[in-house]
Amino acid sequence: MSKTKITQSLLLLLVVMPVSVLARADQKKNNNPPPPPKPAPAARPAPSTGVKSGNAEARPAGGAGQGLKARGGSGGSGGAKASGGGGAKVGGGRGVTGGGVGGVKPGGAGSGASRISYQGRPGEQPTDRPGGGKIYRNPATHQTVTTDAHGNIQRIEAPRGLAGADKMVINRGPRGGRVVETGHPGARVVSYGPNRGFVERRLRPGYISRTYVSGGRSSAHVYREYRYHNVAYYRYVPSVYYSPRFYAWAVSPWGVQLRYGFANPAPWGVFYPGYFTPYAVYSSPDLWLTDYLLADNLRLAYEQAGYESQAPPPPPESQPTAATLTPEVKALITDELRQQLAAAADAAAQPTSPGLPDSASPSDVVPPALNQRFFVVSSTLDVISAGQACTLTGGDIIERRGKEVAQDGTVAVDVVSSKAGDCAAESATAVDLAQLQEMHNQFQETLDSGLNLLANNQAKGQPTVAGTGARPVAEGTAEPVPDAQSQLKTQDDDAAGLEGQVTQGGM
Repeated sequence: MSKTKITQSLLLLLVVMPVSVLARADQKKNNNPPPPPKPAPAARPAPSTGVKSGNAEARPAGGAGQGLKARGGSGGSGGAKASGGGGAKVGGGRGVTGGGVGGVKPGGAGSGASRISYQGRPGEQPTDRPGGGKIYRNPATHQTVTTDAHGNIQRIEAPRGLAGADKMVINRGPRGGRVVETGHPGARVVSYGPNRGFVERRLRPGYISRTYVSGGRSSAHVYREYRYHNVAYYRYVPSVYYSPRFYAWAVSPWGVQLRYGFANPAPWGVFYPGYFTPYAVYSSPDLWLTDYLLADNLRLAYEQAGYESQAPPPPPESQPTAATLTPEVKALITDELRQQLAAAADAAAQPTSPGLPDSASPSDVVPPALNQRFFVVSSTLDVISAGQACTLTGGDIIERRGKEVAQDGTVAVDVVSSKAGDCAAESATAVDLAQLQEMHNQFQETLDSGLNLLANNQAKGQPTVAGTGARPVAEGTAEPVPDAQSQLKTQDDDAAGLEGQVTQGGM
């Protein structure tokens, strides 16, 4: 064969090979079509910006964002700082809010944020759970172990514990953190880690206090006990009221643009990327308070997941049903915040502190939570949606669907915004009325913490405010329990021993 023919053959081969490769690739692509596009959650209308008292059900369209554009990123080293330095720490070191034994299921700092699998032991009686998982009951030891749909321990109940209780309840959060509870309403110890949680005790008839421990500091909050449709719940009692003029100032434009952002990425901000974006600037105190409230709940969610003392796992992958805190959703929270400020102004105008006599036994008193429509989830809750188990964690947003209380004490809610891995946005579920009231309490407590910073001009860069008219409320004041931190450590150590016995087949 001549050199010319060899050359022509090689050239022909070089032309044919790429064509055939491309044809095979195209055929493979056609055999595996791409998945259909993921639907976006439905948008929700923004609420009115006006302050109004009364029922929160009716909300005209509008907006509370005042045209502010959200800046990229979130963070802060645990506290919000003004661009000029200094800065106020987000939150007052609050812990889990609680709602009865086993009612709240956040994780525990320092408790080993990992999942523990469980297969059951000889002699136990397993029962299937709705949405997946099992309940293993041991009739000999009266121990109960509850697992999730993946076979991981979600809850342990055993006859032991502090606070005069005959039962200890251990709850494992969706990312492995641990919360421990013993006692009963009015006399409880709730710990998530050796140095965080609260000790609850009775002050006087109808009142309890909770000593919250966080970061080595203790603070006490007071709650009034009520009943509604045979459901017991607690209502937060403020320790201070301000003058009506100060509350009016809190919803009025500053006349300047306050730049107040998170200076450095905080661990919780990195773990929840893209979910929360603070405003770039603030033109009024209520917008600053909105971001303060949201940031504090996300910080608590991160701490309760048990990631402070160890490296957290990678953030959960994004999901099509997750929804970020859009400006419209933040406007809904601002509107709720404004209504609570208006209610506080009304209470502050009363000549005496609101409440009932110590000798009264309040019953069928409508919880304030049934007059609030949108809530920021304040602690981890395991719920059922469309027959499947899912989890709500701190910083998720839910909407109350009505005021009806079911026979099991729950209220219907919709999920408005959720972080990746939590219950799907736009899904429907139900939350215990007592837990919904705890979210209302946490909303008020964090709002009071933010107001305290503003009243003392501790939000660096804010326009100075004077004449706040702060008035202490004796009804809402209590001394912290002196040994609260040692009780939390003792309980956490006992819980670690119980978990070890369970996983090793003891008890």
